[in-house]
Amino acid sequence: MPPPNDLVLESRDLGYSYAPGRFAIRHLSLGLHRGEVLGLLGRNGAGKTTTVRLLTTLLPPTEGTATILGYDLRTGGRALRSRLGVVLQSESLDFVSLERNLTLYAFLWGVPREVAKSRAEEMIELFELDHARKRKPWALSGGERRRFQVARELMHEMEILFLDEPTVGLDAISRRRILRYLRERAKQGLSIVFTTHILHEADLLCDRIAILHLGRLLALDTAESLKLRYGGNREVSMVFTTPVPPPLRAEFASALHGRGAVLLDAEPGAAEATNRLALRAEHTEELLPWLSQWVQAHSLEFERMSVEEATLEGAFLGMIGEDAAEEDSRTSRDDSPEREALRQTGGELT
Repeated sequence: MPPPNDLVLESRDLGYSYAPGRFAIRHLSLGLHRGEVLGLLGRNGAGKTTTVRLLTTLLPPTEGTATILGYDLRTGGRALRSRLGVVLQSESLDFVSLERNLTLYAFLWGVPREVAKSRAEEMIELFELDHARKRKPWALSGGERRRFQVARELMHEMEILFLDEPTVGLDAISRRRILRYLRERAKQGLSIVFTTHILHEADLLCDRIAILHLGRLLALDTAESLKLRYGGNREVSMVFTTPVPPPLRAEFASALHGRGAVLLDAEPGAAEATNRLALRAEHTEELLPWLSQWVQAHSLEFERMSVEEATLEGAFLGMIGEDAAEEDSRTSRDDSPEREALRQTGGELT
């Protein structure tokens, strides 16, 4: 993790209102360090894309302040934009070949010709586009177009890269290759802001994660800290070398209840002995020492035991709510006046 004073971006109470009293983002205060990957997670309508548009000068903030690479966000203009890279969800396709497109894009950013040719070959190989190098971008498949968009932005040098859902439509192998590449670029000093709906991606790639909900920042921390704080109940599965008789199982269930845990699988009053038990608890790391002592005190012996790991998905749902998928589906079909107003100004409620 970069040193805490090595900030390349800092926002304070940043907000965007698409109509009087109607905010897509409000009171956004966060920082980005050099070489850090910051993930933006949230449901549809949380404000992820609007945040990216604000921080890349594509939308003017209506409240708050931000400093990026020493420039004021409101006045940095072209000098600031020349040091940023951005890949948005919307497509921008041209009518020259993919290969030519990459080198022309590099030329527009002042990349020397030989460097541009070499980098284009690197991007074509990395994004598995060799078979399509002579095609026009609009003739590519959806996944190929998305890979091309990311590859093109990486043709020039930048200090901060903003990626809005860059792996949409990509297969698992392509996603992992791109994530590894981005991780290496971050190690070399590139700062990255990364939005995604794929929580496993964020867990793999991001140094810290910002959770957005209804336009506000709910949490900002490492993935591990978010899991510990919001991951919810976890399961412990146990297999014993000998069956646990019903009376002892009932005693075990009672002892667990007193510690805020619940015995699963077999009912405490079941007539059959069993050598398999499972329990659910919120703080399993605190329960495990007691559990080991209890088993030894009752002359039992583990054959094996496993603990379900806390996940970022569990933490996310713990903060947002488990009805997210259903409401997201409704939001994606929403053609409300608020969404139309944002579309007309270049923003999105995503």
